[in-house]
Amino acid sequence: MKSIYPLLLTLLLSCSNDASLDIIGVTEEFILQSNIIDDSYPIYVYLPENYSHNSYNQLIIGLDGDTRFNTIASLISDKTQNGSMPPSILISIGNNKNRNRDYTPTSYEHGTGGANNFYRFIKEELIPELESRYSVDPLNNKTLIGHSFGGLFTQYIMAQNRQDNPFDKFIASGTSYWYDSGVIFEYEQNYANENNDLDVTFYNGMGTLEGGVMLASFKEMNERIDNRNYRNFKHKNELIEKSGHTGSAHTIFKKGLDYVFSN
Repeated sequence: MKSIYPLLLTLLLSCSNDASLDIIGVTEEFILQSNIIDDSYPIYVYLPENYSHNSYNQLIIGLDGDTRFNTIASLISDKTQNGSMPPSILISIGNNKNRNRDYTPTSYEHGTGGANNFYRFIKEELIPELESRYSVDPLNNKTLIGHSFGGLFTQYIMAQNRQDNPFDKFIASGTSYWYDSGVIFEYEQNYANENNDLDVTFYNGMGTLEGGVMLASFKEMNERIDNRNYRNFKHKNELIEKSGHTGSAHTIFKKGLDYVFSN
């Protein structure tokens, strides 16, 4: 596994429409070539103020890095400064143009079903690379954040087996439950068929101005997983008033970080 471009250091990374946001800390960028997917990914990195190689840091992985890195980095920077969450490293994965491949679990009209390979890329290539570069807590207690198709991928990963799952905190925003006739519900059912424990913390949010199918499926998913009565499962779902698909994301990320790092 090789990073094919040198590390770029900058105090503010303009990789999204939110480049003007204040970020206290250091941001970096590198490109990671995936042998699993045969593609390369810009990896956007936020290191908290006073980051040290001598102590482990929580790892947060966000999707859609080309457009959402600065937003999430700013939230983490603020929360670290006010003490509402521990010092954390944010990694945002770019290459958004291929999100219909990477974030979708099955081949369907709007995606090609590469989620399993993308999950392998994260586990087998990205995380080992991060552990070689940064002081990352080696335990499986990492956070995954995704919006829309990214929310679909986030809940797909939550439904994978817990033994080798690197994540135990999940934040899903505006999840595309409609994808492939609601196939994500099948993954949830398959997990429930084989497990009575789900040792994760999950925040699930959606804007009230989403369409009827989105809101109905959001309600159904939350009710289903709550009714499983999983041991060790912590879950909160929330509707963001007067917000649509795009406009709700910032609030959901903020509330989600508050929830997963206080439970």
